[in-house]
Amino acid sequence: MNAQPARILIVDDEPNILKALNRLLRPYQVVSADSGEQALVLASKQPFDLVISDYRMPGMDGISFLMKFMVLQPDAVRLILTGYADLEATQQAINEIGVFRFLNKPWNNHEIVNAVEKGLELKRVLLENRRLADQVRDQQTRLDQQEAILRALEAEEPGITKVNWGPDGSIILDPADLDDNEPLNDWKR
Repeated sequence: MNAQPARILIVDDEPNILKALNRLLRPYQVVSADSGEQALVLASKQPFDLVISDYRMPGMDGISFLMKFMVLQPDAVRLILTGYADLEATQQAINEIGVFRFLNKPWNNHEIVNAVEKGLELKRVLLENRRLADQVRDQQTRLDQQEAILRALEAEEPGITKVNWGPDGSIILDPADLDDNEPLNDWKR
């Protein structure tokens, strides 16, 4: 069974940047938007695995866009493409919207492809961890329910949930628990 290629949203106000990234990321399903507003409309209609947003765009900047995008699609990996070194914005992006990586303009093709691959792998791992954690919670709930049933049985009939096993796998009955009028068979002695 072939898995569908990851869906990537690229947001940049420069058409040449969009074209270049579309060519570079051809193995993926790439959707482009030339503004944060257009990208939010797209994000409200379809899921994306990863988004690459320009940092400086007219109207809505990359940080503002990614904050709104994160509300719509919190599991998508977020990358910022920037030609500017702004330490305060970098810290804000990392702390508030969990940007996975900053990519510099002009970029190195290998660096972009590597960042996308690593980001998608991170998403797969996080989703698998969530699935496993959900499975553990479900199993714990079932165990808690079984434990409650056992406690209720034990409260109703003390000793009913406890079995004394012999070294050979046989059940050891305590003669004190037997009714005095009940005959002992050879196998119970």
